[in-house]
Amino acid sequence: MKRYRWKVLEPDRQQVYRLSESINVSLPVSRALCNRGVTSFDDAKAFFRPSLSQLSSPFLFRDMERAVNRVFGALQRNEKILLYGDYDVDGTTGTALLCLFLRDLGAQVSYYINDRFLEGYGLSAEGVAFAEMSEVRLIITVDCGIRAQEAIARCRKSGIDVIICDHHEAQELPPAFAILNPKIPGCTYPFRDLCGCAVAFRFVQALAERLGCGEESWTRYLDLVALATVADMVSLERENRILVKEGLLKLRYGNRQCFRSMFSLMGVDVDSFGICNIVFGLAPRINAAGRMRSAQLAVEWLLSASETAARQTAGELDRLNLMRRQIDAAMFAKADRMVEGHFASYCSSIVLYDESWHLGVLGIVASKMLEKYHLPTVIMGSMKGLVKGSVRGVSGLNVCGVLQKCSDFLVQFGGHDQAAGITLLPEHLAGFRKRFDGICSEMLSAECRQKELVIDSELRLEEITANFMNVLDQFKPYGYGNREPLFLSAGLTMHGGIRLLKNRHVKFSLRAANNRLFDVIGFDRPDIYQAITADPKRRFSIVYSLEKRVWNSRELWQLKLRDLDVARDT
Repeated sequence: MKRYRWKVLEPDRQQVYRLSESINVSLPVSRALCNRGVTSFDDAKAFFRPSLSQLSSPFLFRDMERAVNRVFGALQRNEKILLYGDYDVDGTTGTALLCLFLRDLGAQVSYYINDRFLEGYGLSAEGVAFAEMSEVRLIITVDCGIRAQEAIARCRKSGIDVIICDHHEAQELPPAFAILNPKIPGCTYPFRDLCGCAVAFRFVQALAERLGCGEESWTRYLDLVALATVADMVSLERENRILVKEGLLKLRYGNRQCFRSMFSLMGVDVDSFGICNIVFGLAPRINAAGRMRSAQLAVEWLLSASETAARQTAGELDRLNLMRRQIDAAMFAKADRMVEGHFASYCSSIVLYDESWHLGVLGIVASKMLEKYHLPTVIMGSMKGLVKGSVRGVSGLNVCGVLQKCSDFLVQFGGHDQAAGITLLPEHLAGFRKRFDGICSEMLSAECRQKELVIDSELRLEEITANFMNVLDQFKPYGYGNREPLFLSAGLTMHGGIRLLKNRHVKFSLRAANNRLFDVIGFDRPDIYQAITADPKRRFSIVYSLEKRVWNSRELWQLKLRDLDVARDT
């Protein structure tokens, strides 16, 4: 019945009380703020009133001065500049951002995006050859390049300077002309969690400031930065919170043709456009270009100057995304059928292979399997005689650490703590599957095997007031690093009846001690319906988030149910 492990955070009590008095908020709100590192009046001011003035100077990047001077030299000598972007949202938006800005300066600028399947990630031999053939003298990378030692060494021999705009880490830095990356040694930029597009944005700001251009010359690109920041799942803290909050306003009310056309196609209410519209709407359509055909199409759409061109390209992206959804639905269904046989031999991971599976959606299917089974998951397909796969891990388990212990079975691997990519020979598949599951079995604690709900505070229903909801609303935008606050209320009984909507969603009401009624909705939780109807008068505890809804011009408050425990307080 209770699906998750509940973890109630316990911030320092004195900090909670001091902050509550300092900014005049309730204790549950103060706890939620302290849980996010907001512990003082100044912290709260920065959190609730993010401003572009709070951004650090772009010239704190280690090589910013050198990079700016090199671009000015290219402009003066009319040199050809090639923008080299990754094929995901971060890379394509950053490429478009630089292209638009440099075109306005009169630069000879073009762009290159790798073929995901033929060239893979990073600066490829084909990409460098294209630059050589095109007589390019300066390459600016976006969201790639920091690990491209060989490719950049080749560029250097060919007389091509490379400026890297990246946010990934590397053990050895390449011989680039300049590296803009907040994570490299010697960089004094104080915020490390920018995405690649945001690094390119700070580059543009630095160029604009040196040229004496007004603020509008670089703030006009905040819509692209917000899109990339959300899609790339970097932490929505500090500078990223500023960029996303400002960028969302540009997305809602700006006049960029590509977004206007896509919003129309998606049927989006512009005034309520938010994070979910990026995560489930814009980002999948942009990524579909690289997954299903070529990410060049996404850049073309982002650069669209006319309404007609933007509408046509948006339609093609939408069509590719529909195709992607059909393919990953079929792959997920097949993977789900294969799991039962897999569990007969392995119980600590999911490692599945089918040579017919589309490589462009392996990661999506792996994420869906992880969501359903909460086990480290590897989904693999075939290409050119090799097995290629996407790996997804549970919180508390570093999948790259697991893969390192399987490295004798792998041709190559790379990624982050909870997501990675692998390549291996078909004859090593069985050995890899056994080793991977064995290591996961050793490393997965009992806590890692159950999903966790991180709860900000216990809350009495009567504490939910208009002021409480207004302050809570200012926690947005939610995302990685700034999750939606969750609360725990105990000792509750249902008021009135309970309904099961579409045989999936449960809905009922609760009455607070002050007699205020609250609607409760639990998506995909028919088990809760069954538990409550079995004993309607039994007390229970719930974990939930809160949202405002407007219906018939009236503001309503709703509890979005995440979990319920009938065992507590009985």
